[in-house]
Amino acid sequence: MNSLFKYAVYQNRWLWFHIIAGGFLARLIVHFFHNGQLAVDVVLGLAIVWEIFEYFKDDVEKIYGSKKRFFLDALGDIAGAVVMAIIMVI
Repeated sequence: MNSLFKYAVYQNRWLWFHIIAGGFLARLIVHFFHNGQLAVDVVLGLAIVWEIFEYFKDDVEKIYGSKKRFFLDALGDIAGAVVMAIIMVI
């Protein structure tokens, strides 16, 4: 398996939080607005905005070792949140 994929998924310490938050938020939106597409779109948008905020707020090279590793971590976080949101609305 590709070592980059291993870093983005297996070494991502906060992936579980993004998965839970994406599922919870999607379920909450579906409960109030009865719109699965809106739920997935909101989760995707918030996940991207959060990762951009994290990029500018934190010293990503110090925390992750490189910008490439941060990018992989961010992709894993976004994918985890969106996949769980899709599962929750199905």
